[in-house]
Amino acid sequence: MSVSHYREQYLQVIIAGGGRVGQESAMLMTGYGHRATIIEQDPRIVRAHSEDRDDITFVVGNAAERDTLVAAGIRDADIVLALTDDEATNVRICQQASRLTSDVRCVARSHRSPAAARDADAVEAFVFPERAGARVAIGRAFEAPIQPVTDLSTRFEIVEIEAEPGAPAAGASLSELDLPPDATVITDLGTEHLADGEMVIESGRQYLIATRPEAVGDLKGLFRG
Repeated sequence: MSVSHYREQYLQVIIAGGGRVGQESAMLMTGYGHRATIIEQDPRIVRAHSEDRDDITFVVGNAAERDTLVAAGIRDADIVLALTDDEATNVRICQQASRLTSDVRCVARSHRSPAAARDADAVEAFVFPERAGARVAIGRAFEAPIQPVTDLSTRFEIVEIEAEPGAPAAGASLSELDLPPDATVITDLGTEHLADGEMVIESGRQYLIATRPEAVGDLKGLFRG
């Protein structure tokens, strides 16, 4: 499952782990207009937070178990975020989810290099290092050339955009590029150099851009092949 942009369609997301990262991820997802369900083993955590969040569904149970995932709606889910504190548990959750439905993207939280994880074929992306928390988890979930980094207000946000081969922007300098008036390139994430008019957009590289939501469509036209 691939999502071309984080606001383009309605998604159903299951989040395993009701801790800080899990709850922040759920709030981000609902903020983007998607449906979030949190699976948490500790009923005390569920009781403490479920009454305050009527836009998030809470399910008590072990997300690595089939019955719990089914009760949470795994067969209709588009994304599973396994964000518990235990990496091995997160991998098992993704394995169980992939057995129950083939059309789901699984992202797992990790405490170490993803290359060190074993039996992780069911995991399509890892959140590592975990200090990045909820926002990187969401970015990995969308697997999109345009991903949300942060909402600064209801009218302005910063997005991460990858320049695809053959895109109109590829090979052009910022002084030559006809950017939307409500969008500004901030930096090349590979070099971390601040953008100026001489910066050349290179295919395969990712750029941080400040934009208003209504300009995202124009940015997609420039950065996607």
